Amino acid sequence: MIEVTATDLRKDLFRILDRLAETGEPLRVMRRGRPLDLVPQVQEKTVAEMTPQERFDRWVAKGPVPGFEDVPDDIDTNKSHWSWDPETKFRDL
Repeated sequence: MIEVTATDLRKDLFRILDRLAETGEPLRVMRRGRPLDLVPQVQEKTVAEMTPQERFDRWVAKGPVPGFEDVPDDIDTNKSHWSWDPETKFRDL
């Protein structure tokens, strides 16, 4: 953590801000004996900047869609697609 006084921050504001942007390190400014903490925000990568593994990990971390248990045509419970009737005629498209 970088610690500076308000006076020093005023003198070197742009240099200190550039350092924060590069390192992501938090800054503590002492103002009248009280600490003020500035923490840079971490920006997430856009999907275009991610590797395929990072995109997959992000998708897995989201978890299942709420209500997925209530899907009526769940393959595990609806076994109608397992039967075959040779007499069934299919439409020609």
